[in-house]
Amino acid sequence: MKKSQYSIKDLENLTDIKAHTIRIWEQRYGLLSPKRTDTNIRYYEDQDLKKLLNVNLLYTKGLKISKIAALSDEEILEKSKEIILNERKWDDDEVDVLLLSIIELDEEKIHGILSRIYEEHGIEHLFARTIVPLLTKMGELWQLSSLSVGHEHFFSNIYRGFILSRISSLDVKVKTKKKILMFLPPNEEHELSLLIYQYMFKREGWQVYYLGISVPFEDLKISYDQIKPDLTLTSLIAKSSEKEFETIVKGIEKVIPHKSLVLSGNMSSLYKNKLASGVRVIESEKDLKALFV
Repeated sequence: MKKSQYSIKDLENLTDIKAHTIRIWEQRYGLLSPKRTDTNIRYYEDQDLKKLLNVNLLYTKGLKISKIAALSDEEILEKSKEIILNERKWDDDEVDVLLLSIIELDEEKIHGILSRIYEEHGIEHLFARTIVPLLTKMGELWQLSSLSVGHEHFFSNIYRGFILSRISSLDVKVKTKKKILMFLPPNEEHELSLLIYQYMFKREGWQVYYLGISVPFEDLKISYDQIKPDLTLTSLIAKSSEKEFETIVKGIEKVIPHKSLVLSGNMSSLYKNKLASGVRVIESEKDLKALFV
């Protein structure tokens, strides 16, 4: 997979640190070392984004930027790890137990936790109170380089099988003629939220067509023309620059009319001001439920 290239504006969007502040930290303290393209345009990579997130974490916790700059990259990472892993952010410790099970690759324990929460509280609670915080925690561990792609894929495959088994066992009493097409575009593999949406739309009686991950746009067009869905839903979660995001969305918009296109995911919310009029973004449970009408 190709490395992402971020402009300083992208770093500002992804970290909420002003570009002016990033420049000062870079020039005065040498915290980042951007590379240059063949045409002499400065850019940053994932390792720069991770370091900046960790620097900002220490800064917001009261450590002076001059003190942070005096630390080695390894010391910045360790201090950030100590803060993230020791802070309690959730009322329920299920997220931490589940995360530990993922790190330990304990499939049986993961299944047990998912099943219990689903049976006791239902799919919405499982998603909002467990999966969403879990994804946030996994993002933090990515920031710390403490969670591998292998761990993420291990959990995703277990979770995928878990949700699909619940989808297949749904007993839908009332069905509609409405159809929804779901997919993930090229280079996007984060399907956890789409699996939940698949469950919810089927439960509401919709005909759901899920094409899977990394669907080429030419194949998307073939499916769209055949299905003629009322809505088309995708999720953009993989960290991307503004330019990368716009390229992906333009590819989708060549196939899907704006009025039927719905986006979800962190990147969709972050860059929603770049979207054409008529394209909807799911940012809350209310936004999701509005689609069922």
